[in-house]
Amino acid sequence: MLPQFIVSLITILVVAHVILLGCAYLIFLERKVAAWAQDRTGPNRTNLLFGQDDLFEKAGLGFIARSKMMGLGQALADGVKLFLKEDYTPPHVDKILFTIAPGLVMIPALLGWAVIPWGGEVVLPAMFGYPAQVVTVAAAPINIGVIYILAIGSLAVYGLALGAYASNNKYSFLGGLRATAQMLSYEIPMGAVVLVMILCYKATDTSAISILQTGTDHGLTWGLFLHPLLAAIFFTCLLAESNRAPFDLAEAEQELVGGFHTEYSSMRWALFFLGEYMHMITGCAFFAVLFLGGWDLIPFVSLLPAVADGWFLAGTDLAWLGSLLLVLVKFAILAGKVVFLLFVMMWVRWTLPRFRYDQLMSLAWRGLIPITIVMLLVTSILVFAKAPAWWYPVANVVVAVAAALVGTQLPKSRVNRKVGLPGSRFSPPSTV
Repeated sequence: MLPQFIVSLITILVVAHVILLGCAYLIFLERKVAAWAQDRTGPNRTNLLFGQDDLFEKAGLGFIARSKMMGLGQALADGVKLFLKEDYTPPHVDKILFTIAPGLVMIPALLGWAVIPWGGEVVLPAMFGYPAQVVTVAAAPINIGVIYILAIGSLAVYGLALGAYASNNKYSFLGGLRATAQMLSYEIPMGAVVLVMILCYKATDTSAISILQTGTDHGLTWGLFLHPLLAAIFFTCLLAESNRAPFDLAEAEQELVGGFHTEYSSMRWALFFLGEYMHMITGCAFFAVLFLGGWDLIPFVSLLPAVADGWFLAGTDLAWLGSLLLVLVKFAILAGKVVFLLFVMMWVRWTLPRFRYDQLMSLAWRGLIPITIVMLLVTSILVFAKAPAWWYPVANVVVAVAAALVGTQLPKSRVNRKVGLPGSRFSPPSTV
């Protein structure tokens, strides 16, 4: 209908530009977090004057030129550099596939966030012959939003695989194989976690899931408190699906030069990284909707109404203003959660070392997949028995303890084992 179309169009225009600009400054934030983790200062010299410092000095605004503005111009300077850098195509590549591969990574990243309810729901007054109605502040408010995100997110692997294959480079090819196996493996536990949350909330609509987590009227609360174990597993899968450290085996510089994007340069190279950061934003927003209440402010307490029906100005001529203010508040809350989760992702990158590839696959197939399947079975029983909400976190603790006990009894892998050295005190030859 026309009112929903108008709201969706406005949401697309606003969120798309916020995400595109946010990607540039996420790279800046990444460098700042790296500096913080390594006890350095990070980028702090580039201002927003684009080299026109002399003009400001002559205009008597030298204090602006001399202030470095905390280095906020670094992200824009990097973008200009990538635009002006030579876009080189090696002679041995498949030029068609080599050119379209970055776009195939970028397109799913641009589409994934469409079903996120950024501002909840709002009551629009009668307009254009349509009666007053409730619309969702989302680009595509479909009732299978959860399934949509999983489906769109899984398409990114095609761009990585095609880029690696088209490069005709052994390092790129190995990186593409790693990325394909990794993303396919970690989609299984991610899908199982999503199935568990669908069972709990009995909905596949992202807006409905957010509303069900507000307050205690529905007997449920944030997914983080219902399933803390699954929240940790889902966040781990997000890191793996986004090729983020410690799961960045597809572009391991020490082993594969640059992995699947070794032969890329200029904006085609930048598209891979823009796609990565957009997937991070979508993944963090999805995590916030499933486990952090979406736009809800505080768990267990319903402070914000689910529908912005005028809010504190309801019944007055300015009801639309109260409704708009509440939408902005909800948008800010959800955006704040997304930024916090992005910070945690960057914190993890600069804290944990990279896995070996056999450890990466073992974690998925011998760890996360069995745990999520067991949790899916347990949750099905609890839902069928109509168990109270406090049983769910208890079940998570029981399964986590059982998994830890079973893990200690599993035979250790002898792949990449330490080889004993005769005469060594620390690694003597095995006598077995």
